[in-house]
Amino acid sequence: MQDNSGFHGPLAYSQAWFWLGVLVLLVVAAWYAFLLWPRRKRARRTHPVVPRDLAGLRLSCLQAIDSVVADADAGRLPERAAHQRLSFLVREFAGHVTGKPATSMTLEELRRHGLEPFVDGIAGIYPAEFEPVSGRTVQDSAAAARQAVRAWN
Repeated sequence: MQDNSGFHGPLAYSQAWFWLGVLVLLVVAAWYAFLLWPRRKRARRTHPVVPRDLAGLRLSCLQAIDSVVADADAGRLPERAAHQRLSFLVREFAGHVTGKPATSMTLEELRRHGLEPFVDGIAGIYPAEFEPVSGRTVQDSAAAARQAVRAWN
């Protein structure tokens, strides 16, 4: 007869469970490392980016300025919105020709980045863009915008 005392020894676990646990711990550690790893900032460009077709870009911007003036004269665009759109067009042109985020820069930031031709044009549009009642017409702001676009070499 067999000795049956009711005692059973510990069961052996499969090694697959051990390795699965190690894998889960490694995945969690890798995830936290990815989240907390310091990211390097992109190197800033030190030289201006000159588009291949500066004349075409300039012509396109001047046509957009003429379109804003026509919309404002026809009453399809409120005067204040026209001034804001003109300022945006000059800033957008500056951004395209220099590679700098000119649409989100203040006048002082534009000066620090050497964008003086654009500063003068945008500064000429500022009063009409932000004052409740401006003495400047859309044509005056458009002339300042055109001058700024044409001044860039």
